[in-house]
Amino acid sequence: MQRNKFTKFMVMTLMSASFLATSCGNTQDGDPNTIVFWHTFGDSIEAIVERKIAQFEEIYEKENNVDIKIDFAYQGGYDEILDKTTKSFTSGSVPTIAVAYPDHVANYLAIDETKDYVYNLEPFFNDPEIGFGAQESFNPSLKGVDDFVPSFLEEGQNYIKEGTYSLPLMKSSEILLYNVSKATMLIRAYDSSVTNVQDYINSLDWNEFMDLCEFATNNLEQYGDALKTPLIYDSDANLYISQSYQRDIPYLSLNNGKGGIDFNNDEAKALVTELKSNYGKGLFLTKGTNNDEYGSDSFTREECIFTVGSTGGAGYNDPASFSGFEVGVAKVPSAGIDEAHNKYVSQGVTLTILKNPRYSDEVNDQRAKIAWQLMKYLTNEENNIDICLSSNGYAPVRESSYENEVYLDFMNEEDDFMAKCARTVAYEINGNYFNYPVFQGSARARDEVGGIITQVLLGEKTVEQAFEDAYNQTLINM
Repeated sequence: MQRNKFTKFMVMTLMSASFLATSCGNTQDGDPNTIVFWHTFGDSIEAIVERKIAQFEEIYEKENNVDIKIDFAYQGGYDEILDKTTKSFTSGSVPTIAVAYPDHVANYLAIDETKDYVYNLEPFFNDPEIGFGAQESFNPSLKGVDDFVPSFLEEGQNYIKEGTYSLPLMKSSEILLYNVSKATMLIRAYDSSVTNVQDYINSLDWNEFMDLCEFATNNLEQYGDALKTPLIYDSDANLYISQSYQRDIPYLSLNNGKGGIDFNNDEAKALVTELKSNYGKGLFLTKGTNNDEYGSDSFTREECIFTVGSTGGAGYNDPASFSGFEVGVAKVPSAGIDEAHNKYVSQGVTLTILKNPRYSDEVNDQRAKIAWQLMKYLTNEENNIDICLSSNGYAPVRESSYENEVYLDFMNEEDDFMAKCARTVAYEINGNYFNYPVFQGSARARDEVGGIITQVLLGEKTVEQAFEDAYNQTLINM
């Protein structure tokens, strides 16, 4: 997940005043043409989305001869927006659009299953008046839902309740970044026959990568005085979840319409035991075992040769932002047991449309229609490219965007670091993402398995105790 390093004090102050006004009976309460859009964006993305919203309002008002108001308001990070949105269902301040992880949407769906607080977006897809194939001014290509990257769309459909309850806005995955000079020195010492370091790294599987890291650990002093480990993996949770999927180890499931917590099993314990062994050899650190520092911090200080992190925060490793070294970009070596399991984590921004129980169905439905048209506008081919290019490494959600001349020109900038990241996502990962089902408790499961990695690697718990505690804590929160 991309880090937000900017202070939002003034925005939050204004939002607090707005919340109080709403709670006390704002004169706009119940206005069907006012929608509230809660977000988590940093300054650069916030600025471009604000411009797109202003354009949308102008087009909408011109075509419909009606004034609309979109209250676009920052709510903090993902944990904060989850907490505020959850509480909003009782306070009556529910936003019409909210940025959310799919796990968050699953929680909103579970608040009261009889109330339909989350809109199923599928009826909008082919609506003759406001669907993807209508309103060329909002979606110039008129391309429909089948133009979305399938795994990105699927992420919004993996709920217990049938339907599509969230729509991707921009997505990220994980990539492997490496110090070109140090990696070249290491790899040629390890295998003198290697001529193309980039191709070699992209050809490695996880076990081969660990062998390379072990070779580096045994000769660590050769690669710089600051070096403390060959690899830093940013997310403890992603390390666990990706390795589980790639090895076909049970994690989460849906059974007869109910979520299943499956990670407490012998195969998963063997995986963590293996990771513990490699950690003990000094082959890698994780954020949780590295003083809670992001890998980019250590990477730019040349404390590691490789780092695995989100494409959504890749810019923090951009050599243009520090006086450093050439940075290479590759896909993360996979532990996939076969080609079908050589897939990668999908993260990033999704949007959901919510119903405010304070208002009538008529008011909510009108707001939802405006919100849907805005989401359609933000995700059209050209706008989605603009938004992603203003981000810190997020990828577009439409397949047509990757064939668009503007995005192709960007990706073809040979020496541009962010273009390198984009090419890796487009051509090396190439849409191979995995999705797990989401339900109330799946967000807690993610936190708990990340905790297993941190606690076991640091020696705070045994493998058995870590799994038992994580499993029980997940069940309590379902």
